[in-house]
Amino acid sequence: MCVTTAMVIPGENELLLGAIPMEDMDVLIHPQRRELVVNPEHPYYAQMKLKGIRR
Repeated sequence: MCVTTAMVIPGENELLLGAIPMEDMDVLIHPQRRELVVNPEHPYYAQMKLKGIRR
């Protein structure tokens, strides 16, 4: 389980996720290649799901 802080900014802004929530969703950051990589231990499905809530 991962709990993170979110900031809601008015207007149409892009979503920015940090490294820890992304790793919780089994997406790893490869800093040398500057890309996102699916976790090789779970290549076919994520271990957690992200659901956004709009108010």
